[in-house]
Order: sequence, then C-alpha cells, then structure tokens
Amino acid sequence: MSTSSQRANGIPLLRFWTRRYTGVLIAILLFLGVGAGVWLKVNGERQSFQILQARAEQLSASYIRSMEVLQSPLSSSQSGSYGSSSTPATTVTPATIATPAEIVRPIAQDFMQLFDEKGQVLVNFSSLDLSLFETLVETPSTIEDVLNGKTTKEKIKMKKSTWLRVGIPLHDRGEVMGALYLSTPAPEILVENIETYGLLLLIIFGIGFGGWLVIYHLSRKLTLPLHQLTEAAKQVSEGNYAPSLPATTNVKEAELQQLFSSFEVMSSRLQQLEQMRTDLLAGVSHELRTPVTSIRGMIQAVQGGIVTGDTADQFLITSLEEAKRMQKMVEDLLDFASLESSAVHGDFILLSLSEVVEEAIQQVHAIEGFKDIEIDVSSAIKPLKIVADRGHIKQILLNLFMNSARAGATTIMLSITFENKKIHLDIVDNGKGIPEQEIPYIFERYYRGDSKKKMKQGLGLGLPLSRLLAEANHCELVLVSSTPQETIFRLLLPIE
Repeated sequence: MSTSSQRANGIPLLRFWTRRYTGVLIAILLFLGVGAGVWLKVNGERQSFQILQARAEQLSASYIRSMEVLQSPLSSSQSGSYGSSSTPATTVTPATIATPAEIVRPIAQDFMQLFDEKGQVLVNFSSLDLSLFETLVETPSTIEDVLNGKTTKEKIKMKKSTWLRVGIPLHDRGEVMGALYLSTPAPEILVENIETYGLLLLIIFGIGFGGWLVIYHLSRKLTLPLHQLTEAAKQVSEGNYAPSLPATTNVKEAELQQLFSSFEVMSSRLQQLEQMRTDLLAGVSHELRTPVTSIRGMIQAVQGGIVTGDTADQFLITSLEEAKRMQKMVEDLLDFASLESSAVHGDFILLSLSEVVEEAIQQVHAIEGFKDIEIDVSSAIKPLKIVADRGHIKQILLNLFMNSARAGATTIMLSITFENKKIHLDIVDNGKGIPEQEIPYIFERYYRGDSKKKMKQGLGLGLPLSRLLAEANHCELVLVSSTPQETIFRLLLPIE
C-alpha cells in the first residue's frame, strides 16, 4: 500500500481525539454513575436497617414495660401465660386478644418474634399470612448471638421477596431475658429513589454533553493550527516555498509558536537551497560547457592544421589549463561529498604550523594573479606544533588566501592568540569585505553571492569545504567580522 493511500485511510485528527476523549469521559461518567447507584442502594439498605433497629428497640422497651405491668400484684393472675419457657408458642393476629400483643404491636407489614432466655419462641406477631413466609417463622440461626447480648442484622431472600431482619436482646435489670426479632420487607431502592436516580441520570447526561462540547472545542482549537501546518507542508511539497501560515502573534501556545516559526525558517531555507541548486546547475553547466567547447575547438584547430607552430603550442597549453580547471571543479565536488559523508579521514601527525603556513604562501604566490599579494605572518607562530593533516590545513589556508585576493585584498596578516586551550589563528585582509546580507550564507554549500561577478566564480564550495576540513581535524573555522575595510576569519586549532 502506498503512502498516499495510507494517508487517505487515516482518521482526521479532530475526529480521532474527540472520539477518544469522549470515550474516556463516558467511561468515567458511567463509572461514577454505577458507583453512585451502588452507594444509594447500600446507603438505602443501611438506613432501612437503622430504622428497623430503632423500631425494634422501641418495641423491646414497650415489651419490657408491659412485662413489668403484668408481673405487678394487680396483674399477677395474667402473668403466668407469658415469659415462661413452658408456655407453648402462640401466633398472634389482630383478632387474638393478648395483653403483651395489645401493647407491643409492630406496623402493618412487619413481623415480630419474641424468644425467652432459652431461645424458645413466645410470640410470632404479624398482620400477614405467615404461611406464605415459612422461613421467617423458623427460629433464626443468630438466636445464640442475640441471647449473648449482640445485635444482629441479616437479609433473608425468599422466592418472591427479600426481608430485612434485626435481632436485639431484651434486657431486664442488666440481664438478658430474651430476644426480639423484627422483620420487614426490603424496600425497593430503585422505586423509592426514582426521582433521585432520574436526577442522577440527568446530571450525568448534562456533564457528558457539556464535557463533549468542551472536548470538541479544545480539540478543534488544538488541531486547527496543525491542519494549517499540514496544508502548508503540502504546498511546500508541491514547490510553493512561501505557504500561507497564520501569524505567530495570533498563536498563544509557545510550542505552536515555535513550530510555526521553525516551519517558516525551514521553508525559507528550502527556497534558498532550491535557488542555490538551480544556480549550481546553471553554474556547472556554464563552467563545464565553456571549457569543453573551448578545448574541443582548439584541439580540432591543431589537429586540422588550421594553427601551427607557436600558436598550436599555445592552443594546447590553453586546453591543458582548461582541463586542469575542469579537473579542479570535479575534485572539489568529490572532496566535498566525501567530507560531508565523513568518508575521508586525515593523516594526523605532529607538524609545525609555521611550515604549513609557509607552504600555503608559496603555493598561492605561484598562482598567476596572486603573486602580488603581501602576506605577513606573526613571529609567534614559529614554535607552535599541532596534530593535524598537513594537506587539509594547507587547503584551508589556500582557500582563505584566494578568497581574500578575489575580494580585492592586497595585504593579508596572520596573527596568533591563545584562549580556552586553543590556538586562535586569525587571517585578516584589507579587502572590500562581505556584504552584510550575505554573511549568514557564506558557509552554505553552492552559495556564491548575489553579484553577477561572483556567480561566475567557481561552485561556491570553498568556504563550506574549508569548514568541513577544519571539523575533520578537530578544528573550527568562523567568521569573526567583515567590513568594507577589513575581514577576519579565525581558525581555532587545539594546542599540543
């Protein structure tokens, strides 16, 4: 699958992140909603148990008082039928007449059981048909705990209903005289709290919708600049190196400001490199086509006998010079490509810096047109030793000397200073300098300046090649300053 088809099948950034943020929000809200529902249910049951226990405690207090009344002298004749372990259990309904039951009556749907201190049931009281609730009538499994003074709570599940049951001990003068169990149907939490659940759902829906709006707005605000940048990158890929981008002042985020600014710089550099590439092709075509045509014509003239004698010899000499110039151009291109890919490694040896400088001066004076350049060297250079490749350092100095000469310099001075454990070798000339607008680009490959005269000179590889040679020797080449009266290049060499 091609890259373009993969891009076509991708999901837009706004939709991608909006979906995911919304999914996370919905998951969080569902978790909170389920948690709130569970909390309401648990809290409802807890409150139901508390209310049931409070009613059971009231009934137990009423039962204790009724027993005290029945055991008084005025009612001694009636007390024998209650509180005795030998008395058979009775099931009391509203139609049954019994003094304790008349005093101790639970509400309509409750079921109450009374047990003596031995766990024998005394009373089963309910207004319901207990034949339908056989599980409730049975003696509770927690009767021993209650008779030992503990309060118990339990949930009893039957086929068609669920009941809550509370068991509390009956205390008389600090001693347990029995147990009272009170049961009631478990409340329907959902039905009883329908308004609460409805309000909870409404709140969740409102928060979810509001959260989606916020997420969409923020995602759109974040992805809009990225979309604009994508469109700008597409324009650059199509050859438009000046795409329309929002002003960085309209972008508030520092990261996006830096991104847009870097993209603008990149577009500008790409445009410049594209122009330099075009100029290079034109320059190489001109530099190669002209000598080739000249060489061909002169050799044909000599071969055809059109010129003879000294003229023929001069034609051959000129052809040889043109061939050497073409060879130098090709070598510069190959050297630059090799250095840029780190494929060339120098022969590093301990050598005298003054000797290398003298060799470069002799070589530049041997070139026609450079003989009249005066080069003064500081005496401080004589004792200095460096570890470097002799040819590389000499090539750097030759390039700098020839650039100074082309800039109209008549005098070049070499001075030495020491700083930060490095030798600072300054090459100072009195040429016309480098225009200020060209200074940022002088170390760019293939850059030959804006003037037509410079456009016809070489391939624009002299300074870029010199910098790469310096880096290959663990040195550094920088432009210190340039004015119409003076230009200073500095070569930083490690001290040995």
